[in-house]
Amino acid sequence: MRLVYYGTPALAVPPLQRLVKDGRAPRLVVTQRDRPKGRGLKTGASPVRAAADSLALTVVTPARAGAPEELDRLRAVEPDLIVLVAYGQILPRELLEIPRLGALNVHFSLLPRHRGASPIQAALLAGDRETGVTSMWMTEGLDEGPTFLALSTPIGEEEDAGELGARLAALGAQCLAMSLDRIERGDTTRTAQDSSRATYAPKIPPGAGRLSLELPAEEAVRRVRALTPEPGAYFELSRGRLLVTAAAPGGMGNSPLHASAPAVAPGDVLAVDSAQGLEIALSRGSLWLRRVRPSGRSGMSGSEYANGARLKPGDRLSLLPGAP
Repeated sequence: MRLVYYGTPALAVPPLQRLVKDGRAPRLVVTQRDRPKGRGLKTGASPVRAAADSLALTVVTPARAGAPEELDRLRAVEPDLIVLVAYGQILPRELLEIPRLGALNVHFSLLPRHRGASPIQAALLAGDRETGVTSMWMTEGLDEGPTFLALSTPIGEEEDAGELGARLAALGAQCLAMSLDRIERGDTTRTAQDSSRATYAPKIPPGAGRLSLELPAEEAVRRVRALTPEPGAYFELSRGRLLVTAAAPGGMGNSPLHASAPAVAPGDVLAVDSAQGLEIALSRGSLWLRRVRPSGRSGMSGSEYANGARLKPGDRLSLLPGAP
């Protein structure tokens, strides 16, 4: 089959590599344009572009995939199938109608659950115990097309978005290979989604990582897992942001603070433990800060941070004035 591959982030690299390994190298790779990245905001290639270059594949970076000149480029390739994995733009109908067999999207959830831009984060925020990868025939609607193949996997109790994403990228490569095997055998089954069961996962908005002492412990832990490594979950302290990269519910669970410990206020340090980290009180329950990264410093354990900041039980985390 003559394939054209659309993808941009690191999640889309393993499926591309699997295509080449299986002798299905795409005739063209389309990815987002180079963007500023890192602390110095130097312009850098997308992970898919870097991978395509290393594999000696033809790669283009249009500003708009549906531009007339890009449609002409695609027609010249005469593709049998488009494969899309986290490209970052919605493809117009005119483009989707060019390939002989249509367009197949590898989506990182068990559709129709978590349609949209951030399905991995959404699964963790929702406390899902299972997720997976779905290959879907693309339509103009957002992740609304009929499904083709789905592979599921349990979510680890302490797995964060980075760890889960890496596993799903590998599972996505497997799902794509299995899907293409079926298509090459003449199977193009289409199963309509039950839209009444659909949930949506929009882009993570700015400020979503800000942690509040008003959050129940379980919800705070889910937010840390969902937003690690990017964009990160953090407390706004008077001395700068304290990024929390690993957390766990404390010994007080999600109990209302006034009922379980009337002498303790939100933000109070409850314990410092070399294995568990730094335990702080929330309005509902308590939270172990297991791994943190203070502003301008490297990552460390919660207990190392507490020792460096000279925090001990009875002290209070110094939040920025006005921070919840």
